[in-house]
Amino acid sequence: MRCVPLLVTIAALAAACGVGEPVSRELGARCDLATECDERCLVGGSYPGGFCSLACDNGVMCPGDSLCVEEAGGVCLFACEANADCGFLGSGWRCVERGLHPGTPAKGKVCRGS
Repeated sequence: MRCVPLLVTIAALAAACGVGEPVSRELGARCDLATECDERCLVGGSYPGGFCSLACDNGVMCPGDSLCVEEAGGVCLFACEANADCGFLGSGWRCVERGLHPGTPAKGKVCRGS
């Protein structure tokens, strides 16, 4: 029975260190083509190595810790508070402020290429 608390502690520490971020074909996986993602592949300097994303009309359509931002007609990007929060995506990613979709004055911080 002593193993269970130890496993819980290890899992909590791993989560706190950013291990196991929710990168998937739905959101955050690297890509070159849309066929490598569930829906869209965002490429170019703003998305180093490519970025799988979903189209969105509002934040409710985005999974987990992501926001619907006013880019490419509305896409889901990981929410962040500081550059370190985007480190799990690899080098070249930083935390930036962007307008929320659909064209409201509200803004949110998301991971995007530098």
